[in-house]
Amino acid sequence: MRIFICGGVDQDIKPMYRKGIEKLAEGLIKRGHSIILVGAKTGCIGDMYNTYQKLGGVVDLLVPDCYASDADNLSARSIISVTGLHMLQQVATKNSEATIILPGGNGTMAELYMITDNVKAGFDNDPIILYNINGFYDFVKSTNAFLLEAGAMKPFQNANFTFCDTYKDILKLIDNLNKK
Repeated sequence: MRIFICGGVDQDIKPMYRKGIEKLAEGLIKRGHSIILVGAKTGCIGDMYNTYQKLGGVVDLLVPDCYASDADNLSARSIISVTGLHMLQQVATKNSEATIILPGGNGTMAELYMITDNVKAGFDNDPIILYNINGFYDFVKSTNAFLLEAGAMKPFQNANFTFCDTYKDILKLIDNLNKK
């Protein structure tokens, strides 16, 4: 299975919100899953990328034009250039079977809700797995509940969200998806 990985590249993301990312990567590699992600060696994305590189996992990189220099000196099976951030999610979701969202900031939130909008528009319906390390994404649960109540989100969009508190929960979920 090819999995799109979203998340922050900020190196200042606190360690309590990065716990288990390397173990998640190890588990995905052990199960033979490849990943597609934005190229970076820092932050949560960097933890995933660096572990995949160290252990010989298969990585494909997405590189938006505006961040091309961030991917300098990174290696991957393929490097896919996209013309801007607006295209990144469409390319990623069309080339993967699931999305895992690691902790991140504004860019990650933009990606999360752009993916949700892709579901609404019928472009994609792959599962969206939020790695809720130490409650990082509890606010998204609250936001989604508000959006549903306000009529601003459809139940089928929210149904694609799965919150997992541990890397083991994510691996179990991926194992079950892979059996289908």
